[in-house]
Amino acid sequence: MSDTLLNEKEVKAIDKANAKAIALKEKKEKKEKEKADEKWSFYIIVHTCGATYAGVSPDPVKRLRKHNGEIAGGAKYTLSKENGGWKHVCLVHGFQSKIQALQFEWASKHVPPRNAGGLQNRIKKLYILFNKKFWTSKSSEASLIPLCVEWKMAVSGIDDRTVPAYISPF
Repeated sequence: MSDTLLNEKEVKAIDKANAKAIALKEKKEKKEKEKADEKWSFYIIVHTCGATYAGVSPDPVKRLRKHNGEIAGGAKYTLSKENGGWKHVCLVHGFQSKIQALQFEWASKHVPPRNAGGLQNRIKKLYILFNKKFWTSKSSEASLIPLCVEWKMAVSGIDDRTVPAYISPF
């Protein structure tokens, strides 16, 4: 009968292993919850040479540092320009998920005419997108996502700056 019973040392080892497994599971669950709670932003940046770029990130300030080559991880396109010349033009906050932010980014890059470049055209397309009922065929209705626009620099030459009520200034 004593062969089947665990000794005190074995019980402590099992308890320690169980406690470690529970702690790892709790840490993983906490990380997943934080990721689910993460708020994503859309941004437009401009380089000193006039090039523009649009993207999404949960931390647009850190992402800008990556685009500028200050820390590893910038997009190939932005890193192909002289390092250090990128600045935020605007940030759009309020996306409730990464998917919403990516849908908005995709839509911003597909407003016609797609081949029209430059900062003014990017901003004009942004205002067109703000006024669409749906950003994509699979997105939620835009008015259900309260967005906030944070302008980091003035952009001239934009005549129509009309936005619906669900969009507010930062």
